[in-house]
Amino acid sequence: MSSASLPLTPNQLIGGTPTLTYFNVAGTKGRGEVLRLFFHEAGIAFVDNRVQFADWPALKAKIVASGANPFGSLPVLELNGRNYTQSVPLLRFIANKLRKYAGSNDDERYFVDQVADIYIDWRHSWVTTLGGSAEALKTHQTEALPRCYAAFEFFLAKYDGPFVLGTDFSYADAALYQALNDDGSLESASLAAQYPRLKALADATAARPNIAKYLEFRKQYIPK
Repeated sequence: MSSASLPLTPNQLIGGTPTLTYFNVAGTKGRGEVLRLFFHEAGIAFVDNRVQFADWPALKAKIVASGANPFGSLPVLELNGRNYTQSVPLLRFIANKLRKYAGSNDDERYFVDQVADIYIDWRHSWVTTLGGSAEALKTHQTEALPRCYAAFEFFLAKYDGPFVLGTDFSYADAALYQALNDDGSLESASLAAQYPRLKALADATAARPNIAKYLEFRKQYIPK
């Protein structure tokens, strides 16, 4: 077989080796962590630039001044000299380049985007808990969390799981797994009882070979 007929690697499909710049949020959490999870699932080699919070003020000024992200936030993905931002659009962007993980027709692509948009609503609420406010945490856990989880559970019934598109893994599945992780719900005894489809998604996601390897690898970044 000639090299011209060999299938393209994931990095060839996306156009190179990206650099992902994002915080090390408790080793396993945050907007950028879902990108790390997804890159490992897809077999994409990337430079993982983990930012410590003490270094963020200086880096933020640099990111804004350079135009890498005038909004002054992370994650930032650099690929072939260009900078890309915002986690869910990045997931979709990479999935489209891979010609995988986003659905095989317009209806499926819409459905994956729909679920991912609810994940964005969940993420907006979760971020409010990072300041340590007991009131914000209570509001998230009693309002946004059950509302979003119920919606995820409802949509997971459409293709009869375990994933958003049934047996096909999508970028939205990585996002939902990350939501459960960030909420600390993966080990919750009530998850299976209240949201059995979400529990099935979490278990099936964690069992995927590349993701299973990464979940073990990232334990080193969890604060002792």
